[in-house]
Amino acid sequence: MYDTTDTIAAIATPLGESGIGIIRISGTHAYTIGDTVFRSTSSTPLAQRRDRSIQYGTIVDEQDKPIDEVLVLIMKGPHSYTAEDVLEIQCHGGRQSLEEIMALVLRHGARLANPGEFTQRAFMNGRIDLAQAEAVMDVIQAKSSQGLTSAVSQLEGRLSRVVSDMRHHLTDFITRLEVTVDYPEEDLEDIEVPDIAGAIREMKKRLDDMLAASQSGRMIRDGVMAAITGTPNAGKSSLLNRLLQEERAIVTDVPGTTRDVIEEWITLKGVPICLVDTAGIRNTNDTVEQIGVQRAKEYMDKADIILVVIDQSRPLTSEDRQILTDAKGKNAIVVLNKEDLEPAFSASSMQSYGFPIISISADTGAGMDTLKDRLLSLALQEGATTEQSSLLTNTRHIELVRQSRAALQRALETIEQGMPVDCAIVDIREAWDLLGSITGDTVQDDIVEEIFSRFCLGK
Repeated sequence: MYDTTDTIAAIATPLGESGIGIIRISGTHAYTIGDTVFRSTSSTPLAQRRDRSIQYGTIVDEQDKPIDEVLVLIMKGPHSYTAEDVLEIQCHGGRQSLEEIMALVLRHGARLANPGEFTQRAFMNGRIDLAQAEAVMDVIQAKSSQGLTSAVSQLEGRLSRVVSDMRHHLTDFITRLEVTVDYPEEDLEDIEVPDIAGAIREMKKRLDDMLAASQSGRMIRDGVMAAITGTPNAGKSSLLNRLLQEERAIVTDVPGTTRDVIEEWITLKGVPICLVDTAGIRNTNDTVEQIGVQRAKEYMDKADIILVVIDQSRPLTSEDRQILTDAKGKNAIVVLNKEDLEPAFSASSMQSYGFPIISISADTGAGMDTLKDRLLSLALQEGATTEQSSLLTNTRHIELVRQSRAALQRALETIEQGMPVDCAIVDIREAWDLLGSITGDTVQDDIVEEIFSRFCLGK
């Protein structure tokens, strides 16, 4: 566990050239260190200056040599990000300025913060819970407007409130059942075990709904992978370029031009989608091309959505049919390319594969809006805009809810089978603990450490 009694500091903005760079200091001696390195027209110590005020001045070294002209932001605990005294130095965004000021702050008593330690202190000091802390990183890493909206919702405590409400009800279940165990001789008419069983069913249904929508929530957070597959010269790279609206992939008449995968992100109505252009799938003796074909097949297996591109201006080949067969059981769209040319077969002849069929022209752009709508529909899985969908976007949270749901199922079976109530209490308490791990109320220290180690330095 990190030492939470000392004063920490870190550069909170990326190193490079920018207009502004920020160094964040948090802890008991934040203002003492600030007084040592900061000079302004006022001689009043920083700790005595107005909270949430911005001070103009200069950072100087031990010989009073000016390092940079800065603004200093004062945020006094407990009404700060970490709930401690916080000082933020805003200097010019050059690497040299940031590094010299940072080194100076460390020489005067601050310790270099560990990754995520500012947010961890906010959690340890009770300003936010663990679910909200994880949402901080989701906000930083959001790939789309929907992902950002979902992350901000978590940061504001939406999931935490739902979990807290569920744990409150579970506490009530445990208390009522324990009374029947501790006072079996009493005639407690207001305690009806069947009533508790019904309440557990309702809570299990809430968890079921959350889990059912979690796939869409995960896609909003992490994005959707869509693999563009097909035979050589079907128009896969042309489709990628059309979707990106830029010439990202090389397009030629030579079969096998694409030999490795190309990954690029687009956003459709707030949903991030990673488009993967793969090598044309065919039998080949070319060693390099064989590797590309194998990678294309691997991406078909792990992609969330498959776009099977077929050149409709030439007869359907055995390789086209094999790709369609390999895509069975997966989220796939058959994209009949080159609509602007004379078709060599009827689209209706492919309906037996059971995939949606969309005719386009990657050259002219015809049919692209229809393809985007279908792609978005598959990405959302008909649930990403529901009330529950944005609750579960984090893999750790999803697994904890799944385990909690399983514990409630065991408790329900215990009650329904007339087994001793003590057994049901054990499972209900397990569900209570598991849900508490989401917000950090019952989480183990090593898990907390592991979560915050993923954060960037300075956050």
